[in-house]
Amino acid sequence: MSVHRVRRLAGVLLVWMVACTAAPVSQQHSSSPSPSVSSSPPASQTAVATTLPTLNASPSPSSRPASPTPKPATAPAPKSAARTVSAIQPRNAPTGIAGQSNGQIDQSLLIYLDPKCMAYRPDATSLARLFTIATAEGVSLAANECYRPFTLQAIARNNNCVAGNCACAGPPGHSMHGWGEAVDLRDASGSVNTFTSPTYKWLVQSAARFGWNHPGWAVPGGSPCPEPWHWEWVGDGGVIGGSPVRADVVSLVPTRSGRGYRIVTGLEAMTPHGDAGAGMGVNASLSRLIVAGVADPSGEGYWLATADGTVYALGGAPSLGSLPSSGTAGSGPNIAAMAVTPSGKGYWLVSTDGKVFAFGDAPSLNPPAGTTGYFMGAASTSSGKGLWLAASNGKVVSLGDAAGCGPAAPTSTDPIVAIASTPSGNGCWLSSANGKVTAFGDAATLVPSGDIPSVPAEPVVSMSSTPSGHGYWLVTAGGDVYAFGDAGYFGNG
Repeated sequence: MSVHRVRRLAGVLLVWMVACTAAPVSQQHSSSPSPSVSSSPPASQTAVATTLPTLNASPSPSSRPASPTPKPATAPAPKSAARTVSAIQPRNAPTGIAGQSNGQIDQSLLIYLDPKCMAYRPDATSLARLFTIATAEGVSLAANECYRPFTLQAIARNNNCVAGNCACAGPPGHSMHGWGEAVDLRDASGSVNTFTSPTYKWLVQSAARFGWNHPGWAVPGGSPCPEPWHWEWVGDGGVIGGSPVRADVVSLVPTRSGRGYRIVTGLEAMTPHGDAGAGMGVNASLSRLIVAGVADPSGEGYWLATADGTVYALGGAPSLGSLPSSGTAGSGPNIAAMAVTPSGKGYWLVSTDGKVFAFGDAPSLNPPAGTTGYFMGAASTSSGKGLWLAASNGKVVSLGDAAGCGPAAPTSTDPIVAIASTPSGNGCWLSSANGKVTAFGDAATLVPSGDIPSVPAEPVVSMSSTPSGHGYWLVTAGGDVYAFGDAGYFGNG
C-alpha cells in the first residue's frame, strides 16, 4: 500500500483591498491596528469554519525497508496552479465575521485557548497547533492577547493618543483583534518584541503552515509602528480570496473493523470515511478544544478529549469520566493525548508535562520522579496494564508492563508528535511532525516502516494502527490521510 493524499485547492476570487492603519508603540498597550475593515462585513466575507519477540530494555530502531506504494482509491484531476494564490502575503487581512460588529461579537463565537486568549472558533485550533509545534521545537510561544473587545480598543486608542502616538492606534472597531482573528504573541523572554529574536524568525518560517500571516503594516518599514508580535489568521483565504490553509484536524479514529475511520477537528466536527457511519458538525457549546480521540475496541463508539480533560463519549462508547473542571481556562492540566485499555472499559488522559490520569479499568500509572519532556502521544500495551508516553524529543517513557520502546532521534525542526503500538504490545511506531516514522520491536516485522515522502503542507497530528497491526494511518492538521501496510485509504477529512 502507498501513501496518498488529496489536496483541495480553492479558486481565486479577487475581492477588495483594505487600507492600513498604524500600530501602537508597545505590545502591552497595543491596539494592534490592522487594515481597516468595516465593523459589520457583508455575508460574502464570512470566515469558513471549517488530531516479534519481547522488546529488550531499549531496542534500536529497526532498519527501514522501502516504503510500499499503493494506488489511491480515487485519482482527482489535477488543478491548474495558475488558479491559486497564497493567502499568506502582506496585503492580505482577515475577513471579519458576517452579521457581527467588531469588538462586540457574540461570545458563543469565541473559545478559550488559555487565560490570555479567547479566539474566533474557526481559527482557534490552528493557533493552538502553532503553539504546540513551537513548544515541541523548543520555542516557548504563547498568546499575550487574542480577542479585544470594543471597550479595550477604545482604552488602547486613548493611551496611545495621550502618549503622543495617536497615529499608531486605529479607532475602536477597526482592530483585527475585534474579530478574534489576530493574536499578539509572547515567549518566555518577551523577545517577540524584536524583529531579530529567534522567536520572530521561527514565526516567519512556520506560522504560514497554520494559516497565520504577518500583515504588511506590521513589518519593518510597513508603517510608523511595526509589530513583530502581531499575526493574523487568513486560513479561510482572507480578504483576497487566497487558497485556504486548513489546520483544524486533531485526530483520526479508526473503526473497529479497520475498514473506515473518523477524522475529528478541534471543534468536534467529525467526517466519516469507509464504514464509519454518519458524520457530525461542530459543537457550538464546546468550551475548550478537542485535542485527542480514541476508538472503543469493544464497539463502534469512540471518545474525544478536550485540552482541560473533559471527555465526550460518542457512538455508544460508555461514559467513564472526565477531569474535574479547574474553573479557569489553562489553570489545570494541559491534556495532549489519550489511550484506551483493550477491554474498552477504561482510558488514560496524558498531559503535556507527563501527568497520567486513569479512568475505568485503566490502572493508575505514574511516571518516575523527575520525568521531564513535552509529551505529545500515548499508547497502551496489549494487557491494558501498561502505557507508553512519547515526548517531542523522541524519548519514550514506559509505564506498568510496557517494555522499552524508543527512543527516536527527531531533528530540532521535526519533533515527534505521535505513537502507535502493535497488537502484541511488543513494538511501536513513532511519527514526527513531517511524517518520518521509526519502528521498534515487532513493529518493523508487521509492516515496512513508511514515511510521508515529502514534507506535508501541515504537520502530522495523529497516528493509528490497524486492527491486525500490519499497517497504520497518519493524518495531518489539514486532514490529509496517509495509509501504510494494510491500512486502507478511504479519503481525506
